[in-house]
Amino acid sequence: MDKKTLRQDNAGMSLLELVVAVGIFMILALVLFRGFISSSRLNKKSGIYLSATTMAQNIMEEIKSKTFAQVALAFNYPINPITNENRFGFLQDLQDTTTDGRGSSVTTKELLKSDNTYKKARLYEDVGKDADKVTASILSTDSGKTYTFLPKTKGTSASKYYFSMENVKNQKNTFDALVEFDGSKSSGYKKGSSSKVSGKNDYLMPNISKLDTEKNAFLIMDKDWDKNAMDTMIKEQHVEAERQYLIDKDSSEEPKELNYEEVYANTKRILEIKVTKEAGVVTAKARYTLWAYNYKNSENKYETMSICPCGGKNLGKSQSDSDWIQNCFCTYVSAYTAFYSSEAGNNLEGIYVFYYPNYNSTSSVNPLDEIVVDNTDNLKFDLYVTKQIPMVKSSEDATADFVKNPPTTTQEANYRMSFTVEENPTARGNANWNTNLGLYRAQIRLRSNLDYDISNLTQSNRPKLNQMKLTYRETTDSGLVKKATGNSAKTVLDFNSLDDKEAYDRIYTAKVTIYKEGAAKKNFPDEDKILTLDGSKEN
Repeated sequence: MDKKTLRQDNAGMSLLELVVAVGIFMILALVLFRGFISSSRLNKKSGIYLSATTMAQNIMEEIKSKTFAQVALAFNYPINPITNENRFGFLQDLQDTTTDGRGSSVTTKELLKSDNTYKKARLYEDVGKDADKVTASILSTDSGKTYTFLPKTKGTSASKYYFSMENVKNQKNTFDALVEFDGSKSSGYKKGSSSKVSGKNDYLMPNISKLDTEKNAFLIMDKDWDKNAMDTMIKEQHVEAERQYLIDKDSSEEPKELNYEEVYANTKRILEIKVTKEAGVVTAKARYTLWAYNYKNSENKYETMSICPCGGKNLGKSQSDSDWIQNCFCTYVSAYTAFYSSEAGNNLEGIYVFYYPNYNSTSSVNPLDEIVVDNTDNLKFDLYVTKQIPMVKSSEDATADFVKNPPTTTQEANYRMSFTVEENPTARGNANWNTNLGLYRAQIRLRSNLDYDISNLTQSNRPKLNQMKLTYRETTDSGLVKKATGNSAKTVLDFNSLDDKEAYDRIYTAKVTIYKEGAAKKNFPDEDKILTLDGSKEN
């Protein structure tokens, strides 16, 4: 090898070779950079999706763990005014809480949907107590401390509910959420009928055997409320009738002792129930009045209760009253007897009253049957009142079984009774409750098979009747009486039927959709949707 050749082999890279090498490097670097960006974007998107999934699961678990009323309460009044904490527990964990317990600037609210447009449901406070504009499913006059759930039962929005969460943070990501419930026919809901056992029953009969007796009270009235008292009244009437007969020296037939069945069938019966709370103990007690003054036998002028010395004026009084007229035999008032007393600290959940109706009570103005419930201590509980069907021997055999002896359809159609609930709304801060009867709700919720025909034992959908003279009443300290009657009283008392239908839970489809931040203000557009989690909820 000569020196010339050696010098050529040791020469550096040419300019062309350098340009080519740099070009190749740039191409490879660009490919790698693009791959890095795509991978970073994919990781970020996966992180957002994972964070949104966690958020949807948190919301779904919360709404399934609460009753439907509690869910609506949490969205309408998210901060518990007593504990100052958010009613959604996961918001407390996920976000930096502020002094009001809300956590970051999360906004929760109930929505109304119309033509795929959502708008905020107005609360009681939002409209200055304007009854016509309150649209939320939660009614509260004290910012959620106490409340009443107002179910949607009519119109195109019946059994459909919408709620939203805005500015919900999780793992440095911020989302909006739309929660939807649908219990309408479009969700697969179908009300049960007499011909089909499938379906859902809106009004459930409680399972008595499974009730907690420490929190529920039972009052069972026999067919004859007090036979001994009635026997005494009849005997005392006979003594007075014979005395007047002898004084008058009347030539008419001597009076006979009155027939028990006839007198009792025409006796006014008043059942009074009083519920109080003292030193943390809830007590329920009852007394009854038997008033037979109007009974008379047209065939003998002495065979009548109207010869009673009180002239019928002891009605509404008791023997302990100073103006009680003595020697009265047409009126009997029992002493108050406690039928329930709670353990200290326990709340009363329900009172169950069972009685046999007197089908001679047919006057809508002055019915013979009357029930009065005094709840002026404003305790919150459910009141169940049940008309019972009499039982009779299936044959003349003394050992024969008892069978049901249902009333006739005519008896049920003609039966009338008076039902009064007394509370003290003013003490609860609702002095003007009677001006908003469509909104105000009593502490007692009334469930009864009154106003329903029980003459047909096999019919699941019993026809409605008009049996109750229903009154919700407050008597103020000044003596002024404020009241709601009829359908208004039913609304105030949240009246629903209590029947022997088989119980089915109502199923609501539940859907939680997570959106990008700001989607709520843009009416939740599809392009901002991240994911949807479907489920169902029994209520």
